[in-house]
Amino acid sequence: MAVSISQPKLKIKEKSSQKPKDLFSSLSWSRRVKGKELMLFTSQMSLMLETGNPLNRALGVMVPQIQNPYFKEIIEKILEQIESGQLFSEALGKYTKVFSPLFISMIRAGESGGLLKQMMKQLADYYRQREEYISAIRKALTYPIILMAFSILVVFFVIAYVFPKLAIFLEGKEALLPWSTRLLMGLSHLLKNYWYLIFLGLAALAFGIRALGKNQKAVAFFERQQMNIPIVNRMLIQFYTSHFLSTLGFLMSAGVPLLDGLLITRSLVRNALYRNFIQELIESVEKGKGFSPPFRKQSFLPAAVKEMIQTGEETGSLNQVIIRLGEHYSQEFRKGMESFCAILEPVIIIFMGVLVGIIVLSIIIPIFRLSSGAH
Repeated sequence: MAVSISQPKLKIKEKSSQKPKDLFSSLSWSRRVKGKELMLFTSQMSLMLETGNPLNRALGVMVPQIQNPYFKEIIEKILEQIESGQLFSEALGKYTKVFSPLFISMIRAGESGGLLKQMMKQLADYYRQREEYISAIRKALTYPIILMAFSILVVFFVIAYVFPKLAIFLEGKEALLPWSTRLLMGLSHLLKNYWYLIFLGLAALAFGIRALGKNQKAVAFFERQQMNIPIVNRMLIQFYTSHFLSTLGFLMSAGVPLLDGLLITRSLVRNALYRNFIQELIESVEKGKGFSPPFRKQSFLPAAVKEMIQTGEETGSLNQVIIRLGEHYSQEFRKGMESFCAILEPVIIIFMGVLVGIIVLSIIIPIFRLSSGAH
């Protein structure tokens, strides 16, 4: 049975007016709470509530265990507000930079239906599964990233330290040098004499990327272009489809109404294409046209998703279908990521071998030619 949430309008964004107590907690890098910290918090809170502890006692026990000063300060203030008579969800709503709309809505649903400890357990499961998901992605990408970083360091070392010394020995003998040696010597000269311009260029590039990241039209354009890249587009569709459906299914299984669940999910999905799609779903549900019609219009969605969503809506099993689809595409994404990284690793190794080979030949060939010419 769905738990109704009595509220005039679901608020997705609120700004906290809380001020830090000390210098450390005011630092921008410290004013964040990691997903792992939320996972531990919800897991321990779930255990405290299940063992019969009242909410304020559970929070009071949690405070000394929290290592993050910023997070600890927030929980302390939430505890003060609860003891002064505020609802838990109202207190959480003042810290939307830490607690997502999903978190707040789950707690609100638990308060409305007297199911707070069950909702906290579901949140603990959600954050645990999310952390396992993120950990799997990081694990798959770690080795390829290390290989790429090592390749870049090798090239930088040769250009910055080896070729400047070699250039003195090869000065005036450019005609005998192969193109690869001349290219690396040119890069070495550029790095040595115009390093500040390179630094300024990289800084300008970083600033430009950051500025574009704040431009919604630019972000939407690049996200659309990502969907046109072979292999990558399939993985992105699997990732965003699983994120969208898993989040919505999780909310609906907790008793959050469909429309509120869509509003919350839209605020959590970063891809503009999917946000626009979710907005179409919201409008369709508000107008009474149903949930499935907007699915049929989307060319990027797999045909199986469209058919199963329509069947689920017609048979009254939409929630179960959404959850199963979310789990399916989550598994498909993980398998795809593992396969992609398995292919990427030998490609990077081959690239490194070719790169190192070119560098070695660029050093040996001119030395060999000069020594042969001397005889």
